[in-house]
Amino acid sequence: MSNIKEAEEQTGISRANIRYYEKMGLLQPKRNEKNGYREYRPEDIKRILQIKILRKLDVPIEEIKDTFDRPEMLGKVIQKQKERLEKQRAELTDAIDFCEEIKEENLGEFDPQYYLKKMDEKEKKGAVFADLLNDFKKVSKAEAEARFSFRPDTMCMNPEEFEEALLQYASEKGMKIVITKKGMYPEFTLDGIPYTAYRHFSRFGAMIECETTNAKTAGHEMSPKRYHMFKWLHRMELPTFLLILILVLFVRSVEGFVLAMIFYAICGIVACSRYFDYTRNF
Repeated sequence: MSNIKEAEEQTGISRANIRYYEKMGLLQPKRNEKNGYREYRPEDIKRILQIKILRKLDVPIEEIKDTFDRPEMLGKVIQKQKERLEKQRAELTDAIDFCEEIKEENLGEFDPQYYLKKMDEKEKKGAVFADLLNDFKKVSKAEAEARFSFRPDTMCMNPEEFEEALLQYASEKGMKIVITKKGMYPEFTLDGIPYTAYRHFSRFGAMIECETTNAKTAGHEMSPKRYHMFKWLHRMELPTFLLILILVLFVRSVEGFVLAMIFYAICGIVACSRYFDYTRNF
């Protein structure tokens, strides 16, 4: 038998992730009857290593669980993941090949209509180009699911008030909430996504910060590198993302560049106003 620290050392998987896999139903370690500590058998260690391999291949948690529930599904799950990865490779290959066709070195000479027409022609022949805006929306949604904050009606001075604030938030949003651990650092699921929460104070009173304990939130099926790229753009805010698109696709003159910068400045003022309205840290 191994304790959770030893399981971490044997598998290279953090204790937090091991506990998360247990919460998601992938592991069921025994508990020591004397102290209640988890005890991992050799078969548990083997399962953690199997999870490690499948997660490195970016197989979704839900499909890994299906595989453990029905071991004969492994082949189908691997084949499905292979098809997803091949699709991603095709998208990258087409994009790389198209980059080779862009010969202009000066943005002023870059004709977006010409290249958009060429893209359309290639797509009709089977080429796949990533939809940047749709991918950006997917990542923005996933990041919104990953962490959020809100201002409760009370100061949440005890676990009961904290729980009531979470229930009220879920009710107002029309979301299903299940409190799995009460206290001043409660744990809960919101529409099936697990979260932990804590309270801090700003000049406007109490704020509740919620962050998912899920290694990957629902809503995106793309390579980690691509996801992190759009996550970076998401943190730059939508105005910056739009500015990049405008500069690349439409700006062909100094006047156009100035107008794009004015647009960006206005959007930046709006973003700052929103930030100060819903500020997190003071």
